[in-house]
Amino acid sequence: MPRHTDTHESAGQQDQENATRTATHLAGLLAHHNIPADVHALPHGRVVVSVFAGLVAHVTASHIWWHVPDLTGKRTRPLTAYAHTAEAAAVRLARLYTDMRAMPLADLLSTGAIRPLAAALLDDTPRDAAPL
Repeated sequence: MPRHTDTHESAGQQDQENATRTATHLAGLLAHHNIPADVHALPHGRVVVSVFAGLVAHVTASHIWWHVPDLTGKRTRPLTAYAHTAEAAAVRLARLYTDMRAMPLADLLSTGAIRPLAAALLDDTPRDAAPL
């Protein structure tokens, strides 16, 4: 008797595989900008690319999103950016990485411009949408 496969489970697995491929591609593109980045598969099918302390790109099958650190201290609410391609995300993340590297890490942490990496990985923002 043929084994029945759950299409929902298969679709979820396919989405995670696509997200992992996109994340790996993004990390490679960032490497061309001389930016070290690590890909991490998290529980529940989540995939992230760690770019810098407090800068984590969340990757889904359809888009990439990240919280933009408030480097000026003037923002009154969080800002989330997104891109639909690894290429677009790499360009924007590289620019942000350069801006962040120009500031002392201790200042970024003490002013609240960035959060510790674990907090960014456990963020509760929905993974199927990238709010602005």
